[in-house]
Order: sequence, then C-alpha cells, then structure tokens
Amino acid sequence: METKVLKTVLFVTFFIFIVSIFANINWGAPFYFHPDERNIASSISQLNFPNNFNPHFFAYGSFPIYSAFIIGAIPQLLSGNFNNLTVSFSDAIIITRIFSSLLSVLLILLIYKTTKFIAGEKQALLASILGSSSVGFLQFSNFGTFEMWLSALSLLIVFLLLKFMKTNNTKLLIYSSILFGLLVSLKLSFATFFLIFIFVLITTSTKKLSNKTKLFLILISTILISYVVFAPFNLMDLPSFLSSMNYEGTVATGTLQVFYTGGFLNTIPIAYQYQNVFPFVLNPLITLLSIPAIFYMSYISIKKKDYELGLIVFSFLIVFISQGILFVKWTRYVIPSLSFIYILISIFLFKIENKFGKYIFYTILTLLIGISFIFEFSFLRTVRLANDTRLTAADFAKNNIPQNARIISEVYDLGILPFNENFPHITLFNFYDLDNNQDQIHVLQSQFKDYDYFIIPSQRIVQSRFANSGNFPVGYNFYKNLFDENLGYKKIYETPCDIFCRIIYMGNPTLNLEQTASVFDRPTVFIFKRYRKN
Repeated sequence: METKVLKTVLFVTFFIFIVSIFANINWGAPFYFHPDERNIASSISQLNFPNNFNPHFFAYGSFPIYSAFIIGAIPQLLSGNFNNLTVSFSDAIIITRIFSSLLSVLLILLIYKTTKFIAGEKQALLASILGSSSVGFLQFSNFGTFEMWLSALSLLIVFLLLKFMKTNNTKLLIYSSILFGLLVSLKLSFATFFLIFIFVLITTSTKKLSNKTKLFLILISTILISYVVFAPFNLMDLPSFLSSMNYEGTVATGTLQVFYTGGFLNTIPIAYQYQNVFPFVLNPLITLLSIPAIFYMSYISIKKKDYELGLIVFSFLIVFISQGILFVKWTRYVIPSLSFIYILISIFLFKIENKFGKYIFYTILTLLIGISFIFEFSFLRTVRLANDTRLTAADFAKNNIPQNARIISEVYDLGILPFNENFPHITLFNFYDLDNNQDQIHVLQSQFKDYDYFIIPSQRIVQSRFANSGNFPVGYNFYKNLFDENLGYKKIYETPCDIFCRIIYMGNPTLNLEQTASVFDRPTVFIFKRYRKN
C-alpha cells in the first residue's frame, strides 16, 4: 500500500477520532455515571485554596487532580478572586475528560513518532491508523479517568529511552526518569515499568557512559524526587495513602472479595483478556494478529540484537503482564498496552511483506484497516452517537409506569439515578448478598411479590451470576428464574441491540465481554413488571 494512500486513510481516521472525542464531552450529564470519574471529580471539588490541598483520594495520583483544579480555578483568578478557590463537581468532570481527550491525541502522535523512529514512515502511518480507529482509545478518551495519562506517559518514556539508546544523551534518561516518577505517582503498580530502565542500561553501549552505577543512582534519586513532587500527600498523609494502597492491593489480587469483582472468579489470567477484553478494545482481527506479532518481533529482536525493537516488545510485556496476572481484569487495565500492540503489529506486517505477493499483502492491510473502521463506526454508532441507555430506559419508564408504582432495584448502581426523578417509591435491595446472607433471601422472598416493577440498571450482577453459577447458586437461580418468568414478573423493556451493537459487543452486550466494557457508558437496562403474586 502506497504511502500516499496510507496518509489519506490516516487523515480520515484521525479527523473522525478528534471530532468524536470532543463532540459529546458532557455525556451522561447531569448524572455522570462512571464511578471512577465521580471519585476523581469529588476529590477535585473538595479542594480549596489555600485552605485544603489534600486530595483525600489515593487510589490514583494527585497531579491530574491538581492540574484540573488549577484549570478550573482560572475564571476565579481572572475575576480577581485569589482566596477560597474551588472547582465545582461538574466542571471537574468536564476538565478531566478534556485532559483525556487531549492526551489521546498526543498518544496518536507519539505512536507515529515512535514507530517512525524505529521502523519507517509506512509502519508509522499504519500504527497511527490503528490507534486512531481504536475502540479502546475512543472510549477512554471520553472518561475523566487516568488511563490516557498512563498510556501517553508510558509511551513517551519509551520514546525518550529509544532516543537515548541511539544518542547516549543522558539528559534524555533524566527526562524519562522524571516522567517515570510521575507515572508511578499516578498508579503505583506501574513501578514494574522500571524494568525497562534496567533493560536500556544493560543494552546501551558504554562508549559514552563512563559509570553506569553512578547513572543508575542518579536515575533512582530523580525518580524518587519526582514521585514526591508530583504526589506530596502520599507522604504528608501517609496513613491514608497506605490504607488506600492496602485496600486497592487486596482487591486487585483477590485477597479481599468485594461485590464488584465476582465476575473474575474462575478466570484464567491472560487468556481472559484475549477472550473477553481485547476483542472489544482492539477488535478480533487485531487481537489475533497480536499473537504472532509479539512472538515474531520477540524472535527478531533477540536474533538480530535489535534492542530498540526489543524495548517495544519488553515494554508491552511489562505493562500487559503486570496488570494481566491480577485477579481483577478490568478493561481499563489493558489500555496502556494498546499503543505497543499497534506498533508491533504494524512493524510485523511490513517485516513479513516479502512472504506474500503484493496483492495479497495489500488485501491483508485493506482488510485490517476495513475491520478496524467497522468496529470504530459500530462503537460510535452504538455509544457516542446514541442516547444514553439509562436515560432512554428512564424515559420509557416515565411513559409506561405509574408514578406511584412500587419499584425495587439493585443497590450500588448509579444507573437508577434518572428514575428517581419520576418515581418516589424505589427500594434499593442488596441482591449481591443473596449467596452470603440468609436473612437477605428471606426478606426478598417475603417482599419481592409486593413490588410492581423490578428495574435492573445494568448487567453488573446479571453477568457475574450467569458466568459463575457455581459460586453464586442462589443469585444464579434467582436471575434465571426471573428471566424465565418464573417469579411472577415479565420483562417489558430491555435496551435494544442492533447489528452495530452486536458487532461491537461480540454478539451479546450482557454476557460476552468483561462487564466494564459497557456498564459505564452503555449498560443494558432491564425492566420487569409483576403479572401475578407468588
């Protein structure tokens, strides 16, 4: 495929990418359903300058929180107010989403620059096309969370290290160590990424490096200073930080079982991501291609001692495996690894170009780009260009359910918020505890028949109970009987799923993917109506 054609395709996909990530930046308003977004925005909105700069939130780093606060306070500063500065919750949401969108654009540019630096322009164009049509990047560029920060920073660090490997310019190593301190301050589990610095120091020529030990010590010192500067309250409020890290660590490793991780029981690390996460964020063809690409690029880098290519492979393995082996396997955990996959696949395809005829090779590239575009369009059509499924379901309920109806719903799900405006008699019941609390079962058995409607705001419980019937026999039987209409309730509403929905969610948005692929921005909502008393 000619360079001119690839440039044209990149222009189109990049234009679509930019328009789509900024077009509906305020989606979900005024409810803002994403729990991580809400936690981050709450941290920002409780800041007050000069009275309080403790984020009181340590699951993620504070630098983006402070950055959003400073941006949000600019109107007050321009008006002459220099005291008691605050940022509203809704403004914090929008600012953090804008950060994610801008960083996603930067990430595409970094993919191009990095790929071109180690391979060539054609490879860089293809990698950028794949990045611009990435469902994973499209989705997380509209979340005010830290995935795009992690993705952009990790690739920028690798890019600087690649230039260092060629030039032995120690300034580049120092710059990358400063960024690494920021990276780890954002998410402590990225400390494993330090291994790429070891890789670089081992494989870089010593001609201009008189003392690698001294350089290593400078590297460590710079990282530690950077970490403290970017996350000062991790030390200033050490008990809160350690408590948060202990909680996050026990949840991530499965030591602590919480209600929102039941879907990961009996799953196999790495295999799970390739079956239930990558087909959504990458698309199935790229998922399949990534396997031979990773193995072949690993082989080439070792055989030819191509350490620059080896750094890309090693970076992917560190980012993906360090997150992939955890008990929790949320979709967001793989996002920082996607840029490395796009780079490796693009280099891989042009490496094996000579093994195919010209037309076969062009057909493969056309198929790859075409399928990527189909999945990109399917996501945009299903999620970004469609009405929020919770708001649509709430409108249906408003028009079809009496205002004084007695409604029962699931606890811990923000999707019920739009229904609260029109229905004053909604009871939230802890369906998560049906297998752990006999009292809950008896209460449900005695009261469930007294409600007129049952609203399921998302597939969170349904998916985990159907996927793990052995671990949740009571919950599984309850939901199975509910859907089979054996509990006296009949389904009157389910979020519709057209052909594009079935494409992007692998045939079934409720059961076929890791649930966070859709529950935050496009959950399936169910409404059941009681038709008889048990």
